Amino acid sequence: MSTILGIVSGVALLFIAIFRQGGFEIFLSIPSIMITFGGTLAALFISFPLPRVFNVMGVLMQIFRRDIQPPSWVIALMVRLAMKARQRSLLSLEEDIRTSNNRFIRLGLEMVIDGHPADFIRDVLETESDFVQVRHRGGEHIFRTGGKFAPAFGLIGTLIGLIAMLRSIGGIASAEKLGSGMAMALLTTFYGAMMANLFFMPVAEKLRSRTDDEMLRTRIIIEGVIMIQAGINPRIIERKLNSFLPPDLRAAHYQTILKGTRGIRTRR
Repeated sequence: MSTILGIVSGVALLFIAIFRQGGFEIFLSIPSIMITFGGTLAALFISFPLPRVFNVMGVLMQIFRRDIQPPSWVIALMVRLAMKARQRSLLSLEEDIRTSNNRFIRLGLEMVIDGHPADFIRDVLETESDFVQVRHRGGEHIFRTGGKFAPAFGLIGTLIGLIAMLRSIGGIASAEKLGSGMAMALLTTFYGAMMANLFFMPVAEKLRSRTDDEMLRTRIIIEGVIMIQAGINPRIIERKLNSFLPPDLRAAHYQTILKGTRGIRTRR
């Protein structure tokens, strides 16, 4: 909702301001659009492989994705799995491997059931996590790079417009055209700044936030899987995993699961 609210409010306020300043006609320039948008796109094609640029729309959809596995949910799952492993055995977690939709949980539990040592499990999961982070950072890097190129091409367009305007000045009769020519030249700077600050940079920051949240969940999963293999008490697992979260987001999963309820009682 914050993403949609930001886009709608930003575009609406921008359009209202443009309308109150004389309408959309004076803010529309096809040459300026070609220089700013076309130049930024060309620079991205030069900077990155073509498939990565074309796949950026799929990355863009991530900013609208709703989180379905918050850290508190992951902690509750780890506590439940730890209780199940202590009450039955590690082999009883095979059912959870088949039903889980989290790749890290499936991979970790498979290695636990196969009897791999804790150091090996941690190394495999951390390596997998590192490369997932690298892939996610790739999409963020494209948008962040676009945020750098757009204002630069806006300035280039402004310089082109100023050069053309100054060359056309032939005397006092042409002074009337100076103001309109300056306005047209500055439109490319406007387009570049708008692209960078209303699109490229906010999307890059949102993707970085998404990646940080996913890395936090992955870290909780790794620690939880290692402690489940070691047979640590679920209460201790809960306390250790809750240390990854701020106090207002920590929850008493152990007592809730022990009572057989489905909710999560949050401690304030």
